[in-house]
Amino acid sequence: MDERGFAFTLDAVLALIPVLIVFAAVTTANYAPLMTSFQEARLPNTAQDSIEVMAHYKEDDGFSTLEDVSNTLKKNNNDRTGIKAAEEIAGPFLEKALNGKHYALTEENQLKGKVIASNAELKDARDVGIGAKSCGNYTFKLYVWN
Repeated sequence: MDERGFAFTLDAVLALIPVLIVFAAVTTANYAPLMTSFQEARLPNTAQDSIEVMAHYKEDDGFSTLEDVSNTLKKNNNDRTGIKAAEEIAGPFLEKALNGKHYALTEENQLKGKVIASNAELKDARDVGIGAKSCGNYTFKLYVWN
């Protein structure tokens, strides 16, 4: 009987070795690429949510940030002065809303893709999320990347 008990115990111990190997492999796996992909997948949501907030967040003057940008561009006939003033409205808002992410806000309809506010070069961007919103005769696109 002692020999059968020893064989049974040895069999049980040997069966645990593959289980421990699999457990060690799972606990030491590197999930960094998976997390990067997940964060990149959220960029389109971040971009669209941010431009929606710009369109709905009311300033002290009763207009949304995007309305203020549109009105400023319209008032200045889409010239450099208007674009600079629009940047002074949109830039601080986006800096605060996007908290460290790179962005570029463009106007597509009247200004044909001209950048209004940006904290990095769009041409250097990789894995970009895009959100779009119209306000008046203007169509804005917000590009967001890490």
